[in-house]
Amino acid sequence: MKKVYAIAHTHWDFEWYFTRQEARVQFAYHMDEVLSALAHNQLDYYLLDGQMSILMDYLADNPDRATEVKKFVMAGRLFIGPWYTQIDEMTTAGESAVHNLRLGLRAANKLGGAMPVGYLPDSFGQSQDIPKLYGGFGIHNAVFWRGLPLEKNHKFFHWRSQDGSDVLTANLTNGYSTGVPFVTGKSGQVVRDVLADPDAVSILPVGSDQLPVTLNLKQVIKRVNTENVGKLEVMETNYPAVFSAIGRTTLPTLEGEFIDPSTSKIHRGIYSSRADLKQLYDHLERLMTTVVEPLSVLASQFGVRIKQGLIDSVWRSIAMGQAHDSAGGSNSDATNRDIYARGTAALETATSLRNYLLRKLSISLRDGRPDDGSLVVWNPLPLADDTVHEVTIATTKPSFSLTDEKGNPVQYDLISQKRMNAGLLTRDPATRENHWYFMSTIAVKVEIPAMDWCRYGVELSDGKPVLISPVTKQAIEDDNNLVEFDQGQLFIHPKQGLGKTYQLMLEDGGDEGDTYDYSQPYRDAVKLLKFDDAQVTTQHGKLEQRMQLSGSWQVPKDLAERGTEVTSGTVDYQLELRLKSGTPIIQFSLHLNNQACDHRMRLVLKGAKPVKSSFADTQFGTIERPLEDPHLKDWRAIGYHEEPTSLRPMIHFANMHNESESLTFLGLGEKDFQIIGKQFNELALTLFRGVGYLGRPDMLRRPGKASGMINKAMPTPDSQLLGKMKFAGGILLSPNYDPQQIQSEYLRLAQEGLYYQNQTLNQYTTPIQFFRINVLSRSVTHAPLMTLKNSRVTLSAFAPAPDGAGCEIRLYNPNTFRVDVPGELVFTRPVDVTDDDLAGKSQRSIADSVTSLKLAPFKPGEIRTYGIFPIADAKQV
Repeated sequence: MKKVYAIAHTHWDFEWYFTRQEARVQFAYHMDEVLSALAHNQLDYYLLDGQMSILMDYLADNPDRATEVKKFVMAGRLFIGPWYTQIDEMTTAGESAVHNLRLGLRAANKLGGAMPVGYLPDSFGQSQDIPKLYGGFGIHNAVFWRGLPLEKNHKFFHWRSQDGSDVLTANLTNGYSTGVPFVTGKSGQVVRDVLADPDAVSILPVGSDQLPVTLNLKQVIKRVNTENVGKLEVMETNYPAVFSAIGRTTLPTLEGEFIDPSTSKIHRGIYSSRADLKQLYDHLERLMTTVVEPLSVLASQFGVRIKQGLIDSVWRSIAMGQAHDSAGGSNSDATNRDIYARGTAALETATSLRNYLLRKLSISLRDGRPDDGSLVVWNPLPLADDTVHEVTIATTKPSFSLTDEKGNPVQYDLISQKRMNAGLLTRDPATRENHWYFMSTIAVKVEIPAMDWCRYGVELSDGKPVLISPVTKQAIEDDNNLVEFDQGQLFIHPKQGLGKTYQLMLEDGGDEGDTYDYSQPYRDAVKLLKFDDAQVTTQHGKLEQRMQLSGSWQVPKDLAERGTEVTSGTVDYQLELRLKSGTPIIQFSLHLNNQACDHRMRLVLKGAKPVKSSFADTQFGTIERPLEDPHLKDWRAIGYHEEPTSLRPMIHFANMHNESESLTFLGLGEKDFQIIGKQFNELALTLFRGVGYLGRPDMLRRPGKASGMINKAMPTPDSQLLGKMKFAGGILLSPNYDPQQIQSEYLRLAQEGLYYQNQTLNQYTTPIQFFRINVLSRSVTHAPLMTLKNSRVTLSAFAPAPDGAGCEIRLYNPNTFRVDVPGELVFTRPVDVTDDDLAGKSQRSIADSVTSLKLAPFKPGEIRTYGIFPIADAKQV
């Protein structure tokens, strides 16, 4: 006899083609109905979409209902959490996913406990790292809908990550709405479908997007069971009960990511939708993980209280911006404006946390040197820093020198300088009393141990300042690379064992897709954009060299001009390439002023030889993917819902390599790439794509009905991304592919320069600089807590421990092989070390009162979190 598990639920995107504010009103009444249905036993159970954000909004507006919510949660009737929001798994960084679950679990536990099931029914693809992410939180069951390939279309299976983590998984083969016809007069068809299904067990989700509470479920179940005695039994139940029932059966084991459009659309083109939103939230991730959290740990060593509430508020904003629709940008313009505004507000909070801590620490130094004008550079990470930093300092004279803490001269490059006036403003500028000073941007190479700082004296002089010199040679060069502009083209000549020449290009092509998907136009002309008219300037310093190309490209202004010779649209550009001493990275930044619609622009790096696969990072690992999907030719015949394009997602890097060369793009917000070219030797990084509709029907890549809204065309002119934009990242060329080295170089690129100058000439260096603050009662000295030495694994997080008693360091192995000697933690004073889960809870003691710890071998893809607790912790004030 067939068993059917009916689960009453809602799927509630808190924003989409509607704003959060609009949906919040609807949900307020919906939630009242849920509580009423449970109270009057019209439903036994109800699932609130596996995410806490909607419930937190409800309780913020209806705090009087919290007791009732908690009552039903504790009774096992109302299921909440574990996520804060349903994330986009393909473009969200690992630490964002960790904090999303932490926030969700913490909120759910205050209300009686989270559902012990990882529930992501609508995310557009499933990351290979989800099983180990769930496992790190003690979650051993998972539910999703989209992505399983045709060949692996199982309803129930074990899903395994590279490190061996395993979750028992239920796949909602036909989606989260299959039970709706069951309660809306079409139960007979549902019964026939169940009886025709070869599987003995079926899940029947009764609910869908923003549908009202189902109040007749019990009656329909009773009738259907009466009519089908001996054939099937429908049970009103919940997911924990389902997993308890199926856990005793023998099931297949699947591995890897799932991004096939077999049973639903998967939207592989969504990775590059609304590039501005992806850049903003990527910036927030970087700022929190590489600056704010490590700096908070460092500051706590000197008595600065950790502001966990502010830190959590930023992570909540990040989580809200990384829900699958929000992150994808597949929303109305009004909604995307909300997402951008929330991200901007969070960025102001995170930036102010950074600025306050830098200032508080820097003004509290007691090293016997005068404070006037000195420059303090900080390294809060548990890794030594020997990179070139760019800093801006204020002086009363244009010429100055730097000295280190021993009084030795320090070399720097003067990049730019401006004369500024600090005199009081007057209505008549002629009466203003001038107080001139100079703001100078310099490049200086630092040597800072882990969790430490260095201080430079700024000595004024009467000489003439020497700016980094412009040169006529149209090339820049260091020990690692030669970058050359020749006859309108850019070439890179690596020096470290490659002996090859690579070309850097820009590509422009049309996009007749929507906010969900890229789709090639019915008429198009994909062109490589030339630099023939570029104005080229180069600057050669001792620590860094720059090449700048500026000009304007003519491109088709809209779809009507695609496939013709007309190019009345313009894209002004300024491309800068930068080489810095001590790193093999070629940094790039590209400023664009886009005045064309419905097109896509990509940065293309042409290699010397073909490759067989593409590579990229995931939340806590790396993944190899085929150059072309196995079903690229037969996807229509087998019933796929869209073309399984070779567009691929990335978190921080995209790579192609063969036996003799490795080419990598490091992204600072770019999330989409593809291996292209007739020989598959070109790595294309999508910068942006502009489209004008939320959803379009009958696209070349995605035939049939539109995504999102199927009966109404919703224009999204903001998604054309007209106007000024900036893109940045790095290029790494090397003989061998080494994901740990790539991630190490990414960390150098991602961390913003952390410095503070003790000066009073410019009191507006930050928005809060004008506020007065006190120095610390405890002197700030050279007192680093720990160093990660000889690391062959990747640093993911260095942050305050959730309970505030110490700190946590999270490492993972990005390789697909075991690392036997991953490195060592060295401490400057005795500490206790614990093995923590991803929630930050101690699982066991590793060592007590030690000053060093050799890391145990890491399995492929393994994540490990260490809790670090100093024996004599700093007193907090």
